[in-house]
Order: sequence, then structure tokens, then C-alpha cells
Amino acid sequence: MSTSSSARTCPHCGASCAVEHQYCPTCGFPVGTVGNNEDKLVGRTLPGGYHILDLISVGGMGRVYRAQQSALGRTVAVKIIHPHLLADENSAVRFMTEARAASQLNHPNSVAVFDFGRTDDGQPYLVMEFLRGKDLARVAYEEGPLPFARVVDVLRQVLAALAEAHDLGIIHRDLKPENVILEPLRRGGDFVKVVDFGLAKLRADSPGVTSPGIVCGTPDYMAPEQGRGDAIDGRSDLYAVGVMLFQLLTGRLPFRAENPTQVVMMHLTVPVPDPRQVAPDRNIPEALVNVVMKALEKDVKRRYQDALEMADALKHALAVAESVPPERRSVLPPPFAAASAITCPSCGSSVPPTRFCGECGERLPVRSAGPALGANLLLPFTAREKELAFLEGRRQALASSLDAARVVGEPGSGKTRLLHEFMALSRRDGDVVVVSGPDPQRAGVAYHAVRAAVRGLLGMAPGEPEERWYAVAPARAGLEEIFGRVARDSQRSGAARRAAVVETLREAIAASAARSRAARGLYDLTGAEGPGGKSSPRGRRKPPRGDER
Repeated sequence: MSTSSSARTCPHCGASCAVEHQYCPTCGFPVGTVGNNEDKLVGRTLPGGYHILDLISVGGMGRVYRAQQSALGRTVAVKIIHPHLLADENSAVRFMTEARAASQLNHPNSVAVFDFGRTDDGQPYLVMEFLRGKDLARVAYEEGPLPFARVVDVLRQVLAALAEAHDLGIIHRDLKPENVILEPLRRGGDFVKVVDFGLAKLRADSPGVTSPGIVCGTPDYMAPEQGRGDAIDGRSDLYAVGVMLFQLLTGRLPFRAENPTQVVMMHLTVPVPDPRQVAPDRNIPEALVNVVMKALEKDVKRRYQDALEMADALKHALAVAESVPPERRSVLPPPFAAASAITCPSCGSSVPPTRFCGECGERLPVRSAGPALGANLLLPFTAREKELAFLEGRRQALASSLDAARVVGEPGSGKTRLLHEFMALSRRDGDVVVVSGPDPQRAGVAYHAVRAAVRGLLGMAPGEPEERWYAVAPARAGLEEIFGRVARDSQRSGAARRAAVVETLREAIAASAARSRAARGLYDLTGAEGPGGKSSPRGRRKPPRGDER
């Protein structure tokens, strides 16, 4: 997807930012300082053969870059400690402790650490696997409220990673949604990666790195004993998981105040509110509420005693919740974001009610603790009625012929919403609707979007082998191409292979249309892959501006 000249994408959270913004309104990242020409590390090669490509995020301990490992030709993430922290020996030691701690983790739900060392000028660095997913904070913001089953699935994977870490004597100490990455699976669902053990502590090997009385972590997710500066263990991480569970169920944190110190004190002294009272419209099951309340016990002895115990409790709670008759459950659309502007208390700018001021980077004031008016209303479909009427008119005019339309526009202009509205109308009329898009892992899988479309149009069940469909004579060659079954010594030309794919797609549409009118929506055409990761079959002209749906 291209970025328009009037907007740019935050490299930390992916949100759209105006070019005049110095800070991302969503996450506070200093977008005004990002640029390959302004970062001296971009373009350099570190010891070990890691060529720095670009900056992707900034955290409290360091900057994270996308890099290429020359020897293996793979993309990696390189984290380098902030230069201004180098004078603090404890910070440098803590960073190297992160490397040693994370390198011991060998769990699929923990980010893999490949290497660590120091640059030529002495800056410590950590080399990790490169993740393409979104963090849980962004997913919850964009897609929330998440279904109970998805919440439980994500947090049980987090707990699985913690169980491994705790068995090794490693405490995360700063667990929060921003440190939980959701990697989309090609067949749906999330694969969780827990990242950033920057405040982790090896109890056995580094007793003095984090001194008694020194508080490390994020106040919103900090256990009472951590806020007091007392000794902590794995149960402090479970408290943070409890805070995340509360937040995912209700849409807000259990404690909010104007400054971090007040938040810490609330965790120490204020009873946890009942999630059902905080978000009464979400019909939060009592079984899940019970898990929240136990995880957030102020007395560490009354919490879950290990990660696997809490994971089992979540599994049982979900089973109980799903036993409730469907008519008693509430299905709510994503949260509504108010459009009114507010005044930044720091610089006085009039800005949208985001989390951070785009002008000065100041965190904006906390809004009402209760659900905002209209918090569960879907954003109205506006300013695209003409385009929707055009698409609907084309659909209604079809009889037995095929037709296609391309939606082109700038990022954020409403292409995806227009597609969803059109598909909703098609489903309402009983049409067969298939929506496909590029490989969610961006791995350049050949014909990923076409493969998903063909499966949907032919009614292939998930996991059903495609071989039984090879009997469809004209489509066999294309099916073999789409599903990667072409022999390596095949004599077919590239043009013949592409033509076979087009014919297969046409046959699939015709087969579906014989049962009912079919509508296929291809999301993000600019990222859809053809052979070898190229664009979808039959080619396409480059749009004059923006990107495509």
C-alpha cells in the first residue's frame, strides 16, 4: 500500500499520521524524528553481518530496527539501547540481561533471540526474529471488543509463554498489550508472541541488577508488590495478565488517574471494580469475572500460583460461558470514536480525542471512566453512498454475465468499509460471498488470494484436499498451479500457467453462480500475490494514486 503525500504511517503502531505531526496521536511515537537520512544506524552493517534497513519502533530501553542478516538472507529485528542510557551502567547491564534471559527461552509463544553483542562504538544490541503482526493494544483498539473466545485464546498463549519463562526463573516484569504480538495465521486465528523482556531478571545469575526499592514496569499493569518495590515472582506477571483480561473484557483499565503515581497507589489500595459494572452492556460471563478478580487479588497468596493454573481457569471459564444460550449473549460492534476535538493541556492545540497530542507528544487527559455515550455504536456509513449505489446497481443488473469493479483511493478514505457494506448487501440477498486478500504473513505465497477465493467459490471445507476437485477437466491445470502441485519439470510456459489460473477462477465462479449469484471481494489488491509473489493473475495497471480494494 502506498502512502499519500498528506499522510504517513507510524512505524511503531501503523496508524495514519498527518505530515505535520511530530508525534503519533495513537501511540505517542516521535514520527517527526523518523527518516533514513536522520538515523545514523540505517545503512550500517553491525558485527555479525546485520545490515540495518530502517527504524520500526522506539521503546523505553532502545530503538528497534529491521535488518537483513547477510549470511542467511533473512529479515531480523535488531534492538539497540538508547545512547543516552549508556552512561547508566545499570541500564547497560539490564539490557545485556535481557539478551541472556531471552536467549534461554525456547517456547513458540516467546520471541526468538538469535544473537547479541555490541556495535563498533560500544552500543549493545539484540537480534530477534522479525514479527509482522500487530500488538494486542492495536488489535483491541481497531477490532474491539474482541470475542470472549479470542480473548481467552490469546491470553492462554501468553500464559504458556510465561509458564516456560517462570520455570527458567525469568520474570517478564513489564507485561502489557504492547508486548503481546498477534501474528495472523493463514487459516485464521492468532499466533501469539510475547516480546520485550527488557526488564526481565534472572533470579539466580543477576541478583543486583534491579536493586530493592527500584520500581520497573508500566504502572497500569503493575502488581501491588511491584509498585511497593518489594521482591516479586511469576505471580506478579499473572497480575498483569489479569489487568489485560479486565481491559479486553471491559474496554478500559481497572484503574485510571491523571498521573502514574496515582495509578500505582490505586493498585495498592483501591478494590478492583466488578467488570460487569464497568461494562454492563457486554454481558461479561460470571466465570470470566471470577478469573479476573482472582488474578487481581492484592495478596499474592490469593492469586493463581502459576501460569498453567490460570490458563486452565480461563479454559474452564470459557466452556462455562459458551454453555449460556446464544439469545442471552450480546453481540456488539466495534467501539465508537467520538469526533469532537479537545484542547491539549500542554501546548494548547485543538486536537482529536486521541491518546497523545500530535503536536507536542503529551499524553492527553483521561476521559470518563465509564463507557462513552455511543461507545458500542458502529461508525455511520457516510460520504460513500454514491459509490455503494454504483456497485449495487452493477450487481442488480447482472444476470449470467461476469463483471468487475476496482475501488481505488488513498489510505483511510473508506475503501475497506465500502467493500464490507457492499458484501453485506450481497449476503442479505443470498449471494455467495467470498472475501480474500494477500497472505497475512506477507511471505509472498503464490496465488494466496486466488487460492482462498477458489476454495470459497467451490465450497471446499477447511483442510479438505483439493485433489478431489481435479476431476473438473478444464480447471485441473489451474488448480495444480494455484495449489502448488505443478511438477518442477513442467514444460508449461508462464503465459500458459497464468491462463490456466484465470480459467480455473472463471470455472469456480461459474460453478458457484450455478447455485446462486456470487460476489468475490479482493481486499488489498496491491498486496495480492500471483506466481512468485507477483500480483494477481491477468495483471493490473498501477493506480494513479492511493491503493486498491
